[in-house]
Amino acid sequence: MTTLLHILPFALGAAVSPALLGASLELLVKFGARGVRMLLLYLLGAAVVVTAVVALALVLPQRAPSNASRVLSDVVDVALGALLLVIAAVLVFRRSAKGPRRPGFAERLSSSRAVGAGVLALGVFMMVTNFSTLVLLLAGSHELSPAGVDPLTRSIGYAVLAVGALLPILLPLGWVLARPAGAMRELSRIDAAIGRHGRMLGILVSLVTALYLLARGFGLL
Repeated sequence: MTTLLHILPFALGAAVSPALLGASLELLVKFGARGVRMLLLYLLGAAVVVTAVVALALVLPQRAPSNASRVLSDVVDVALGALLLVIAAVLVFRRSAKGPRRPGFAERLSSSRAVGAGVLALGVFMMVTNFSTLVLLLAGSHELSPAGVDPLTRSIGYAVLAVGALLPILLPLGWVLARPAGAMRELSRIDAAIGRHGRMLGILVSLVTALYLLARGFGLL
């Protein structure tokens, strides 16, 4: 149970991804009646990347409990925290002020003959280039790597991380399925808000999670 509580900050941080959420909303808004089908393909592409990260974590050797292992764990926490600080700095100094996604990609995809394959590839691309989410997945996976973690806890932990990483896609998908009548109007407003404030949200998530990892790495938590 303690291990699962430790990975919750990483799952929650991954769940707050303006880039993935903004792309999900744009697909639903721009594709209209085909939006749900396109979002399912987008989800599949993103899930492929998340599954690959989890599979990689599963094949890595488990850490035996020891003082040396504790030191290595602290070093990993500090390194991942520093990487998130770099990501936050990149977002701060990036020139674009229109949010974390390219505007108009849905229009370009809708004019393509292979629109389904394009949306699937978009899901892969967005997750692969969503560095903050990948770092959080790695940090959470590192938390599950000690040999003392039982298989059930480890399985639940990886499932929580995967759901967290994919929540920016699952949430609007569930919303539009549960409320097909008014969901599109509400999602359009959220899409506009993400376009205005997405970069600032990404910066805050990266900074908060970086501070958490650095505090753990330096023994403050």
